[in-house]
Amino acid sequence: MNYQLELQKIQIKIDQAEDSEQIRQLLKQAIEIADNHNDLYEGIDLRYQLMDEMDMADERIPILKQAIQLADANQDLQEGFDLRIRLIQEENDTSHCIDSFPAMTWLLEAVDNHPDLFEEEEVLWEYKWLATSSVNNASVSYEQIQKILEDLKFRLERNGYGLGAYYVPKIEWQESIGDIEGALETLKERDAYGRDGMSDCAACEQNKKIKIKLIAGKYEEAIADMNEMQMKKLSCAEVPYDTYCNLAYYLNKANDPRAKEYYEKGLHELGTDSSAITGLSKLINYISYHDPEQALLLFEKYAHWHLNSEDGVNFEVALHFLNLFKKDEMLTLPGLNPSLPFYKAEGKYQSHDLYQYYFNIAQTLAEKFDHRNRTDNYKKMLSREVS
Repeated sequence: MNYQLELQKIQIKIDQAEDSEQIRQLLKQAIEIADNHNDLYEGIDLRYQLMDEMDMADERIPILKQAIQLADANQDLQEGFDLRIRLIQEENDTSHCIDSFPAMTWLLEAVDNHPDLFEEEEVLWEYKWLATSSVNNASVSYEQIQKILEDLKFRLERNGYGLGAYYVPKIEWQESIGDIEGALETLKERDAYGRDGMSDCAACEQNKKIKIKLIAGKYEEAIADMNEMQMKKLSCAEVPYDTYCNLAYYLNKANDPRAKEYYEKGLHELGTDSSAITGLSKLINYISYHDPEQALLLFEKYAHWHLNSEDGVNFEVALHFLNLFKKDEMLTLPGLNPSLPFYKAEGKYQSHDLYQYYFNIAQTLAEKFDHRNRTDNYKKMLSREVS
């Protein structure tokens, strides 16, 4: 039978199917047929259909990587370009940044080597995000980060943009090295400069300002900025969820009872992508002081979201989980995900074992970050949490 006819018959079944799992299985069957007949475009189109049936970014990414391999094998630069942009966008909705760095390297080489085919402007938004993510990857050296920041600035200006996008990773870098006064000054520069087409959305800019002020202990200013955010109804995919989580965490550290309000709001805004784990770990840290049983329920349900996360996320999550396990006791956690390294089928855990597991992660990453950053900021954060 002609394979195209086979694919048509499967497509009819897909159109008639009502069950999502059945659609996924039929699409996988069609993909196998297309691949066996080296039909590049049919294989890629079917993979796009399959991704539409997936709820989680982590489910879509492996399919995207398959499509990229097909495009590269057929030397289709345009398809490889578009797919890598999509890959970076998808990984932005996860807790990790694994495949985006090589994808961005490929994209930058493509725009440099084929200016007749690709507009550099098409990759600048993703490059801004990768520059920020590089700060949170302890394996990226001090010198590499400075080079990335300068390269981003150069490419932005070459394409007629100002410093709007450049401020995003710059502030992230200042936060990482513990230069909070410097970050506050950069925020003033950013606000005075104004926005352009490569700036973060207004909600994200306000969110970053609130977080830096919270770290600096400027709680009233941070809450005033939060009220302004609500008044202007600023929001995006991550905001105000991330803002509520930061307020709950930092206000609680200052023994400010207003933290409870933001904990409840943050929990209400919790999404379904693993990228939410950093904020959620702050909510778990907050509630571990006030309702340990509720904290354990949240930990039990979501702890696996930090697996394979980038270094910055892994450090924060491990740091925020510590308080949950400071008390030496036996814990019953039957609902933990089996993918966790310490998973036990019987569901019984010694709290000090879990404490040591997360402490080791936080300590190892603190040493790596501080060595890279040439500061002791991460060790100080760990010391404050432990004490």
